[in-house]
Parts: sequence; C-alpha cells; structure tokens
Amino acid sequence: MKTPKIPENTPYSCTQRTWLGRFFASMRSHILQNTPTDSSADCRVIHILYGTQTGNSESVANDTAAVAKTQGLNPVVKSMDAVEINQLAVMEYLLIITSTYGEGEMPDNAQLLWDQVAADTAPTMQNMQFSILALGDTSHDNYCKAGIDWDNRLAKLGAQRIYDRIDCDADFEGASKNWINSVIPIIADRANDTNSATDSVETNNTDNKAKFSRKKPYLSKLLLNRLLTGKNSSKETRHYEFSLGDSGLSYEAGDVLNIIPQNCPELVADIIKAIHCAGDENELVNGELMPLTESLLNHYEIKLPSKKLIQEIANRSGDQQLNNILESKDKTKLADYLWGRDTLDLLHQIPAIAFSAAEFLALLKPLQHRAYSISSSGNTHPDSVHLTVACVRYKSHGREHKGVCSTYIADLVDDNSQVKIFFSPNKSFSVPEDDSLPIIMVGPGTGIAPFRAFLQERAFRKASGKNWLLFGDRNESTDYIYREEIETMQASGILTRLDLAFSRDQQEKIYVQDRMRENAAEMYIWLEQGGYFYVCGDASYMAKDVDKALHKLIETEGNKSAEQAIDYINHLKKEKRYVRDVY
Repeated sequence: MKTPKIPENTPYSCTQRTWLGRFFASMRSHILQNTPTDSSADCRVIHILYGTQTGNSESVANDTAAVAKTQGLNPVVKSMDAVEINQLAVMEYLLIITSTYGEGEMPDNAQLLWDQVAADTAPTMQNMQFSILALGDTSHDNYCKAGIDWDNRLAKLGAQRIYDRIDCDADFEGASKNWINSVIPIIADRANDTNSATDSVETNNTDNKAKFSRKKPYLSKLLLNRLLTGKNSSKETRHYEFSLGDSGLSYEAGDVLNIIPQNCPELVADIIKAIHCAGDENELVNGELMPLTESLLNHYEIKLPSKKLIQEIANRSGDQQLNNILESKDKTKLADYLWGRDTLDLLHQIPAIAFSAAEFLALLKPLQHRAYSISSSGNTHPDSVHLTVACVRYKSHGREHKGVCSTYIADLVDDNSQVKIFFSPNKSFSVPEDDSLPIIMVGPGTGIAPFRAFLQERAFRKASGKNWLLFGDRNESTDYIYREEIETMQASGILTRLDLAFSRDQQEKIYVQDRMRENAAEMYIWLEQGGYFYVCGDASYMAKDVDKALHKLIETEGNKSAEQAIDYINHLKKEKRYVRDVY
C-alpha cells in the first residue's frame, strides 16, 4: 500500500512524511499549545520570555536563566512567538526581556503574543508576578516603548510587579546585570522550596557562553575591501572579508557580525578644538586613565548628540529656538531641527561655549558596536566572514559628514589594523532545516547580504528546494551588485528564479513590491507549497510596502478576506516562515 501523498498546502510541519506521522504531530502540537506545561506545577519554575530583533534580548534571557539556576530555580526560556495567551495566563513567575523596534513597535517575534495580550478578550493575570527589562536607545523616539507597553498591560490585567521595570540604554550590560541580580533573589525567596520536582524544562543553552563578545571582541584582520557599485553610482557599496584565523569561531547563514568601530580622527580633533580643549587632558574612562583624544577615538559616541548634550548646549547657549523646541517636547520639531546635524554642528553654532574634558565626557554615550547581516555561509567560508556595507557620506551644514562604522572600515582599516568583531546568532532568520522547501528572498540594495549567504548555504547542502530572489536598487548599470555571482547561480540552477527592480531606469519607478504584485499567482503557489518568505533591508518604507503587497496577494490569489489574509500571515509568522531582518 502506497503512503498517501501529503497536500502541499497543509498548515502543519512539512518535515512529516506520512498521514499518520502528521496526525500525531498535529495532536501533540495542539496539546502543547492548549494546556499548561508540566513544569507549571513546580513553583520553582520561572518563565523568561524575550522579544528580539537582533538577538540582544535573547542573550540577556539566557544570562538571566544562568543566574536563576544558581538560585535553585527552574528557568524556562522562550521566544514570545513560542507562547500562546492561555499558556501565558497560568505563569506564576514571569520575566520579560524585550527590545523596541522601528518607531516604537514590538519586535517581530513578540507581535503576535502582544496582539493577544492587548485585545479586550485577554484573560486576567491575577496569579502572575512579573518584572520587565526593556532594551532601547535614548537617541530614538519612543525609547523602550515595547517594554513600557508590556509593563502597563500586564499590570492592567491584574498581574503584580515583583520588581519595577528597568529601561536600558544602548549600553545595556550594566543595567541588565543589576536587574538580573535584583529580581532573581526575590523570586527565589518567594518560591516554594518544598517542591522538589526536577522535571527537565526548556532552556536555551546557557552553559556555552560565547568565547568572544562585546566586552571581549575577537581581533580580526581585513582580508578584502572591494567596491561593488559602479563608477557613476550615487552609492558606495563595498564587499568586505574578515579573517577568523585560529579563533575557533563559527557562524550560520543569517547570523549577524558586530563591529566595534573607531571614530574618525579628524572629527575627534575638530570636536576637541570646538570645546576649547587640548586633547591631552587625562580622564578616567572605564577605570583607566587616558587622554581625551584616545577616549573620544575609542570609547564615546561623538557623531550623534545625546539628549543630555543637546539640553546642556541649549542651557549654556541661550539659543531661543532650540530652547523653545525642547520646552515644547515636540519630537517632530526636534527631529527637524537636528536633521543633518551632528555633535560638531551643534558645537559650531555656539563657538563661545567651552567644556572641560570631564564635563564633555559626562554628556556623551558609550561608543556602540554596529551590527551587520553576514553575506556568506559559514560552511562555504569557514575561515572568513563577509559583509556587504553601504558607506554613509553626505554634505550638510557646510561640511562633509561620514557614517561612523561604514567609513571606519572603508577608510581607516588597513593591513595592519585589528578590527574588533563578535557574532550574534539570529536563529529565526535562517534557511529551512528541510532542504526540499522553497524560499522567497526579498532583499533590495544591501538587503541582499543574508541572501547571498542563504544561496551559498543551499548550494553547500545541495538543497533541492526552489530559491527565488527579488533584488533591486536605483540603476542596473551601476548598482547591480554581485551581478556575476547571481548570474552564475542562475546558470547553475541554485537560483531558480530572479526578479529585478531598478527604480530609476525608467520614467515610472519600479520596486520589489511591484515585482511581487506582477508575480502574485506564482508567489502564492510557492507559499502554499510550504515556502518561506524572507525580507531584509529598509524598515521604514521597503519592508512596510512589501508587507502590504504580501497581504494583498494572499487576499487575491487565495480568495481570502482581509481578516483571513491576516490569519494566514500570522500562521506563517508562527511557523517562522515569514521572517524579517530589517533596520
């Protein structure tokens, strides 16, 4: 008797190969999603949920679990998209660690659970004790909004704060450590020690700490710096390759490489001159005495002015326009005022202002690493890691401006340089484990980076699944980066389908979302076959337009209502078949 053929549009895991296996898998999934976990009976269980876009919250969640274990607790670490509302409602001790994405939005992996919690139909949480750690950046509007929203909503549903919410700036390590070391002992004291259940619980591997991190980066050599864009392009996009040497480091396609940059020496010199210092003033930085010049080169953000610095310049200058804007608390007006301006521009506006070295450093934020999507497969290139980076250069307020990290790599790093790097895993944004499944990749501009890695990985695995790339930029003649590689992949068959959208090669602009609409029927077929849909690139416009186009094509090609299309896409997200790496 032949095994019955599995329909292509089944909503369950496509890795099952028989009707019987699929039936039991679906029943198990239903039971797990609609009943509390066995571990909920153990009052030493602490649930740690994370909402993340780049992996920072997941890393902190694992650190929290490690400390919880030392206190005799049973930590259960989960991504928010792995939890249903009914499971959340029965959790006794809950810690939420979440970043804020875009314009005050929830991270992609937190959105579905948040929608359930925010709904009027959400159950009460009166038996829950919780605390929130919010990751954010004070230089952005809606600082830590996702964490604030969770904190307020859980309290409104009756949950009790076991420890007040902590909002972390971009340099979150110190604040997060203090939160962990404060909240975990409180929970340990309250937990019932008489319950000696030792059932295994789900945690991420917290014992295998990364060998290298932001505090201890790997010192890498730059092997290759190659210009990708044409001579007459309006952009400067470069391909870089960094050595992994004998580091023992490895990475997966879809992971992130973090670079700790050095500030531009010319900008450092100009700022020191603008504040009327000499540069040789010795100040204490991270417990070490060093000259002002060195501290500004390697330890502080000097490009984007902090809110404290903006306020201090307003106070000292008496600038009526700036003071009025700050007093009005109008974020739009402040953004318009600061558009195109950096720290040096603000200092130049009031040349009479002087700061001591200590005063100035106290108004700055720590220099942060920059995260880039890796554009190579670790299996194909085990000894190096590749990046695809657009250099930021522009003229504003009468002077040339440069991006901090993009021009650090392009202009300052040479054969003798040691570049500080470390990896961040991005487990959701990865190629399917099942090599037979099709994937659709939408990555205009430098958004192509992870999909170059995906295609290399699929080729390495000899994956049978179809691969569809939608790529575009301004002009084909100058901005078709990796053209030779892409055409070679087409010829070899690893790239099944390619759709290009060069916006300025014709009178009417064409974008990747337009190519989606033109090929809606085929795209829907791929999704029905169990396909994965990936997006990488600009979050403000492209990703939102692509999302709208995806909803519309599911409506039209699937003959669904708008509400049914939303349910369909939510199902894709739940299965991690619609994932984004956007910035």
